[in-house]
Formats: sequence, C-alpha cells, structure tokens
Amino acid sequence: MFESSFLEMLMVGVVALLVIGPERLPTVARTIGRWIGKVRRFVAKTRADIDRELNTEELRNMLYKQEEEIRNMQAMMREKTDSVRKELEQHDKPD
Repeated sequence: MFESSFLEMLMVGVVALLVIGPERLPTVARTIGRWIGKVRRFVAKTRADIDRELNTEELRNMLYKQEEEIRNMQAMMREKTDSVRKELEQHDKPD
C-alpha cells in the first residue's frame, strides 16, 4: 500500500528528532507503534470477517444447489413411481 525506502524513513526520523526532541521521541515512537499495531489488527480482523462472510455465502449457494438437485430427483422419482403404477394398473386390469 505505502511504499517507502530506507532514505525516506531516515528523513522522517531526522525531522521527528528535530521537531519533537530527543527526550520525547521514544515516547512518541512507542505511541505511534501501538497505533500502527491497533490499525493492523483491525485490518486483519476485518479481512478475516469478510473472508468468513464470503465463505458463508459460498456455502449457502452450494446448499441451495444441492437442495434444488434433491427436489429434481424427488420429482423424477414421483414421475417414475406414477408411471410404474399406471403400468401395473394396466397389466392387472382384466381384458
């Protein structure tokens, strides 16, 4: 996402040292590190939630397709059963 070279990071560090001062720089760096960690954890959690939600949607689609196949097979079985009954009825009828 953000690309920075070593020279750019060094420049940021030097400017931060000059602006903030050597006494407060470690505290500020620690605070910034904590915030970066929180943002990374939030992004990772959000990404995991989205992946889980997409996986759930895929499973729902698979389940729907399987239920549709089951309904089709049941309809085929009913048709076959009806045709077999008709044949049996015709065979059992006296002429």
